[in-house]
Amino acid sequence: MKYENFRNFNLPFFIGNFAIAQDDEIDNTQDKAKVEKAVVHWADSVFYSHSNYKFENFRAEYSDGYYIAVMRAKAYKERVTDLENDKSAGRFKGTQEAYDTEHKTLNDAYLKAQTEADNYKERADYYLVHFWSNIQTTDGITVYYEHIVKLNNNYQVTEATINSAIGKKDENTQILYKKDVKGDDKKKSDTAVPLNNPADSKVGNGSVSITTDTGNTTTTTNTENTSGKSKKDKKKKK
Repeated sequence: MKYENFRNFNLPFFIGNFAIAQDDEIDNTQDKAKVEKAVVHWADSVFYSHSNYKFENFRAEYSDGYYIAVMRAKAYKERVTDLENDKSAGRFKGTQEAYDTEHKTLNDAYLKAQTEADNYKERADYYLVHFWSNIQTTDGITVYYEHIVKLNNNYQVTEATINSAIGKKDENTQILYKKDVKGDDKKKSDTAVPLNNPADSKVGNGSVSITTDTGNTTTTTNTENTSGKSKKDKKKKK
């Protein structure tokens, strides 16, 4: 494709032909740092005490619009680089004026596309991360809990599910929440509530109900009866 025709190139169509995983194409370093900071802030505000936390399995489910914006900027950047390389290698056969004009056109397009990508508001459909921490329990001991935490585009925690617990005394061991210590009559925190969690399980069936300022939430609780069959109890909170 000639450089002078690139400005008329249908870039969204061009990008749509690439079936490449988002994780391989989008640098999620900054989003990962923001997610981890938000989860720690959430945990500090919810649990009476926790320590020695770590994160695993970060995942960013980026929106189609943001993905296309990032790919558009990358495509223009690659064209600028290709043009510069052709010029340096003597492959560009046009005049200096033609080169300068084409370079400015492509570089301006790249800078515009990059700015749009950087300022794209609806970046992610959601973020997901596994959060481990030694959390104070009602038994007076700390238990190493793993929560699978989901956050929205604004880095707000919307869901948190207990996935495993190491070191529980028995099935009655429960997380100690700040609101419980403050004498709230409710046994359920306004931010997170543990439901059914098997004692000392590696993979828990428990669920945590989240109530946030972002709107209504639906909690699904899975429990195991003696016959091994699973039953579901759904509750909707406002």
